[in-house]
Amino acid sequence: MVKVNPKKVVQSWRWLFILCLLVAYPLAASAEKINWVDEHYDFTRVQKALVYDVVVVDKSEIDNDLVEAVMLEEYLKTAARPPYKMVRPDKSTMISPGNPTEGADIYVMAEMLQWHNDSYVKEAYTSWETRTSTRKVKWSDGTWHEEKYEYTVPVHHPAQTIPTSTVRIRFDVYDAKTGKKVMSRDELRKRDNSDHGQQGIFGRISKKFFDDLGDKIKNR
Repeated sequence: MVKVNPKKVVQSWRWLFILCLLVAYPLAASAEKINWVDEHYDFTRVQKALVYDVVVVDKSEIDNDLVEAVMLEEYLKTAARPPYKMVRPDKSTMISPGNPTEGADIYVMAEMLQWHNDSYVKEAYTSWETRTSTRKVKWSDGTWHEEKYEYTVPVHHPAQTIPTSTVRIRFDVYDAKTGKKVMSRDELRKRDNSDHGQQGIFGRISKKFFDDLGDKIKNR
């Protein structure tokens, strides 16, 4: 017969173990986002949006033109998600050469400000991990029984190099009639254990922005 006796667990060691986990395993991703919206602007009237190509400002680590091509393709897919008719600059210029924003309700511009791959060294550390074992105990009636118990052991983790990927994008939305800015977002995301994973981060940032823009338009 196996009997679990939780009273045998040393609570102080559990708390120490939890504290070590928090120190040893920080979040694998971080984000910084500055967001601004003109609260007086009526997004619900938007039916057409002129979407310009992403302007790649930071090309220092982009050594392949295919990367930009894939980036633009991903961007246009996410830009088409909101409930509006997306207009591209080439078609808009053909329709209205003198004023390409004519016929659209808003126009969207974006800049890719940072596309960076890096790494840092995570120092060696020791964590406390819980183990489970069994032992024989003698009950008051003289019989022997097997019980489970927990104990903690120190585990050494050697230093390791952690690759990181960073992407920063700036989005600006303007009213097409007045040229007034009505929405802006500057977002930077950094992910640990990611080696040249900027493309995935770029897609997630873009998707989140256009989903948020779409939510404002859907409220009509």
